[in-house]
Amino acid sequence: MTNIIGTYECKIDSKGRLMVPAPLKKQLPAPTDGFVLKRSIFDQCVELWPKAEWDIMMLKINKLNRFVKKNNDFIRKFMAGVKMVEIDDAGR
Repeated sequence: MTNIIGTYECKIDSKGRLMVPAPLKKQLPAPTDGFVLKRSIFDQCVELWPKAEWDIMMLKINKLNRFVKKNNDFIRKFMAGVKMVEIDDAGR
């Protein structure tokens, strides 16, 4: 699991791309499979997950019984707005 130190505010460029700050980019693992970008369900922020760690989380999520309302509600909120992304050399 990747532990990131610090809180970062990212800027959006004129084309709508998220600019990853250099101190944050240095802490990210090599983007072999890309990343998953999603809205946090607990805070007003976005979360950036390495694809390998996202796959591990999905194994846990997929074990939940979707016929239990609280599980289904959680899964729906957790998965809302999920996108696969890659970080280019310019940090976008």
